[in-house]
Amino acid sequence: MKKPVLTALLMMTVISSAFGQTRESTDQQAGQRFVDAFAEALQHNDAAAVDLLLAPEYRYVNPAGAVQTKEDRLAPMKSGDLKYTSVKYDEVDVRRYGEIAVVIARATVNAHLKAEDISGQFRATLVLRQSKGQWLLVSSQASTIAR
Repeated sequence: MKKPVLTALLMMTVISSAFGQTRESTDQQAGQRFVDAFAEALQHNDAAAVDLLLAPEYRYVNPAGAVQTKEDRLAPMKSGDLKYTSVKYDEVDVRRYGEIAVVIARATVNAHLKAEDISGQFRATLVLRQSKGQWLLVSSQASTIAR
């Protein structure tokens, strides 16, 4: 008699915790997977892979405050003027609003734009839009974290 009761209680606990955490946990995991894929594409200087992650209407506000289009952002990677050595996102926080997700994270970047070292830590905001089951980056912004 005790075993079925324990089994039922265990099942109810598993089901209720799954319902209580599934959406937030799933959103967090999806956001983390996206920023990991984005970081990997950047780190490998793979402009084609980055291009696939960016929506056609993508806009980027760089640390200097300049607004760049998708083409502006990809051009220095394609020409070889921009070279990433490493890119890592941590402190990733994901908030989902229907088909839109807002990701705030810390980015640690080692990179050179021509001869200029543009490495540093940045607080990044990424706005994602879900399209046909895939997340695309529609806008991002990076602010330098003061040392």
